[in-house]
Amino acid sequence: MSGAVHNPFPLSEMLAAVESWSAIPSGSAYTNGLERLAKKLQQDFQRLPAESSECRWLRATHGGTRPLLLFRQRTTAPCRLLLFGHFDTVYGSEVRPTIRSGNRLIGPGVLDMKSGLAILLWGLAAFEHSRKEKRIGWTVALNCDEELGSPDSREVFQELAAQHGYGFGFEPALPNGAIASARRGSGNFRFTFRGKAAHSGRNPQAGKNALLPLARFILRTATLNRDCPDVFINPAVVNAGSAVNVVPDQAVCDVNVRTSKPENEDWIKNQFTDFVRSEAPDFPIEFSGRFGAPPKPETPESRRLLEVVQLAGTRANLKLEAEPTGGSCDGNRLAALGVPNIDNLGARGNYLHSPEEYLEIDSLPERARLLWEVLNELNHRLESWGQA
Repeated sequence: MSGAVHNPFPLSEMLAAVESWSAIPSGSAYTNGLERLAKKLQQDFQRLPAESSECRWLRATHGGTRPLLLFRQRTTAPCRLLLFGHFDTVYGSEVRPTIRSGNRLIGPGVLDMKSGLAILLWGLAAFEHSRKEKRIGWTVALNCDEELGSPDSREVFQELAAQHGYGFGFEPALPNGAIASARRGSGNFRFTFRGKAAHSGRNPQAGKNALLPLARFILRTATLNRDCPDVFINPAVVNAGSAVNVVPDQAVCDVNVRTSKPENEDWIKNQFTDFVRSEAPDFPIEFSGRFGAPPKPETPESRRLLEVVQLAGTRANLKLEAEPTGGSCDGNRLAALGVPNIDNLGARGNYLHSPEEYLEIDSLPERARLLWEVLNELNHRLESWGQA
């Protein structure tokens, strides 16, 4: 239509993209789905005027390979941004259709973070097509092992961190739309408790029930959580026993730990080691694992980025609060590598990682415009910050 005003953030197109990406099962370990989705994303992200587009195949810890997508523009610019996101989910290989209900889109990964990818794509494309003078360069990095702690893409992010001054990630906004000002660190551990099997009727006294030290361990974590509010230890998954008439000779417990300060990590490891020693020699215990994401505290650099985002929010008619959160993501790892970043410019919604996960549909163009405003503001001021 002659004289029609172009809308750079068309809700129908953005929503259709989220639905199409969510229709492809992309659990972190589902290689077939991840490969299909990587091809789809590489095609859809062609709307970006990138100087280069690359699908890098990384060796996966569980065997085989996994894709990582990279798009680059103005790689020689003095100021470069790393725009990061992930396309794996926690939902495995099951196909589950999305459901529209009023302003909500319900489905696997619609919030975490297929909608974030749409916001990244449309917001960045709007900046590229509407701004003539561009002082900033960027790299878009999309990995598919974030829900596992990014074990395979970690080295790529280390490489990228050395090339970029600031970062923006597209994890979901907090439920009230707020920006994450700080994040807790995270680690995963496995405890294996060993006892001795015996018949529960004929000679139970000859056995050693491996569930006993496991129970003491769980009670111990409750005490630690109460006494040290800087940490939270979550014994989450337990496997033990083979039959009801057999004294269990082994029990396994998978544990997630959240930390607030870097020194919490050594404290936790010491507490775990002390507990293992306290149960020896009656019940040998093995534990393994690591902290995959360090805490991400507020810093002067991150506060400066936050001010830019909040100013951009005002221009986009959004009042953006800033709050700490217990979740961790690739933003934690990048901050530890020296890249100040704001990591939840994604959509509004709630109940991520659950069957009730939903996206608030009207936040798609809202947050895409926010990114556009952020990039415009940074384009104006980044050079004066003197960051490469």
